[in-house]
Amino acid sequence: MDSFNPKLILVPTDLSDPAAHALRYASALGKRLGAHLLVMYADLFLPPIDFTATAVGVFDASRDELAANAREELQAHAEQNIAGDVPFDVRVVIDDPLDAIVEQARSSGAELIVMGTHGRTGVRRLMFGSVTEGTMRIAPVPVIAVNKHTSESPDVTKVMSPITFTPASRDALRYAAALTGNDDAPLVVLRGVGEDDAQMGAHELARLEAWLPPELMQRCHLQLVGGDDAAEEIVRLAKRTHADLIAFGIPAGRSIADSLRGTRAERFVQRSECPVLTVNAYASGVLS
Repeated sequence: MDSFNPKLILVPTDLSDPAAHALRYASALGKRLGAHLLVMYADLFLPPIDFTATAVGVFDASRDELAANAREELQAHAEQNIAGDVPFDVRVVIDDPLDAIVEQARSSGAELIVMGTHGRTGVRRLMFGSVTEGTMRIAPVPVIAVNKHTSESPDVTKVMSPITFTPASRDALRYAAALTGNDDAPLVVLRGVGEDDAQMGAHELARLEAWLPPELMQRCHLQLVGGDDAAEEIVRLAKRTHADLIAFGIPAGRSIADSLRGTRAERFVQRSECPVLTVNAYASGVLS
């Protein structure tokens, strides 16, 4: 991309405290970028499982009323967490939350999604899934995910970017670089290698140098990361070096092991003390 200065930011919320935290971050980012926020809440508004067939008919008649009540609550939620000088709209969608977020991102013209995460892990993730996790995997635009530990400040002066040599990884680095708003802000580019393999380390550094976008070459600081859990080491390194943003390209596809443990990007989001920007293969234009 030539530049990245989003003017419409989609902010999905479930009205929880983590979502409110993310909304305040989005508000500060919107103010910094001069962007408009579209705050959305999605729900199927399904009847309880113990409803009788006749009661379901009554419930259907009241679904619009439930959505109207949700809109009032969403409006209050937005007014409480968005700065007075940041323009916003609210929208309630009767649909599955993940489907609704992806559709709204496509139809609204949003250029960025900002959302919170509850950090679900293990079997609960496999059974119920995570809307934030799903959004990171299939959203058509970049996603910034924040958890309750991350700062609400949108200032980005130092970026850390683990590299997987994919187009999505390259785009994540470029998006993050643009969000710094400073051509001199450092970009720490990371690549995981075996701790005892010096030859492989030298090979990976050379590979990184050849792969980096030419326009960002002077800003990039290359670093190898070893250890059994590269994700955990990257989170620790981001904390030690006071990184403001981790940027990561999500590979296409996932394994059963990823479903149980969480993909690398999801573990970054759960453990990171700074926001995490992700770009998947759809958002980078690799997949149709």
